[in-house]
Amino acid sequence: MPGAFFAQVGEGRFESSPLTAGPWSPDSQHAGPPSALLVRAMELVEGPPGVRLSRVSVDVLGPVPVAPLDVEVRTVRPGRSVELLEASASVDGRPALVARGWRMRSTPEDFPVHGTHAGPAVPDAPHQRGPMMSFAHADGYLSVVDFSFDSGDGDALGPASAWGRSRVGLVEGEDMTGWQHTVLVADSASGISLATDPLRFPAINCDLVVSLHREPEPGWVHLQSETVGGPGSGILTDTLLSDDRGRIGRSVQNLYGRSLG
Repeated sequence: MPGAFFAQVGEGRFESSPLTAGPWSPDSQHAGPPSALLVRAMELVEGPPGVRLSRVSVDVLGPVPVAPLDVEVRTVRPGRSVELLEASASVDGRPALVARGWRMRSTPEDFPVHGTHAGPAVPDAPHQRGPMMSFAHADGYLSVVDFSFDSGDGDALGPASAWGRSRVGLVEGEDMTGWQHTVLVADSASGISLATDPLRFPAINCDLVVSLHREPEPGWVHLQSETVGGPGSGILTDTLLSDDRGRIGRSVQNLYGRSLG
């Protein structure tokens, strides 16, 4: 793989590569990679047997510079069946992101199946990289994360459905887990389903909430996304998440919008 988003250089310390840069500036990170890094920190915390990560909420406290990140994790609420973890990433002592994750005991093998688990059909042809925010900074995250569209377009406005994947690892020398990869890609949901012209009316998410009912596969993840909102209110991106085995859950992003005149 051509590099990774981060290299671990010490206990809880990670060097950020230029690949973490987001669409708005080569100096600020896309929120996907550092959010996935916080998921990684949670996954490394030993938990009771039979529990699984079920929900992660990430709050972005401000622009995250492409700089070394110091990651810490703690247990907020221990428990044998339900456990709450909190992870944070800081730059020069300033918190940049904070995330909380619920770990819950998995259902027993004889638990009845409810609801539909069907997801979108996996294309017969190989996924083809589509256009993605051609107006944006393209040498960071957008250069190594592919989006293949079923509907919509990365340069168009409106709802979209797309398969996404990263072609590089999260941390140098490691394979990404399904949860890490899903969070890294899901943070782009508001980007594939733009509701306004971002050069006139930019809308940027300040959080990401991902809830999954099962462990996701680490390969392609499917986003079925719509961004809604209006004057005098707010903006919300709602996304149905699937992998090649079917539906895995949902993500939500709250965005703040402004007018550049």
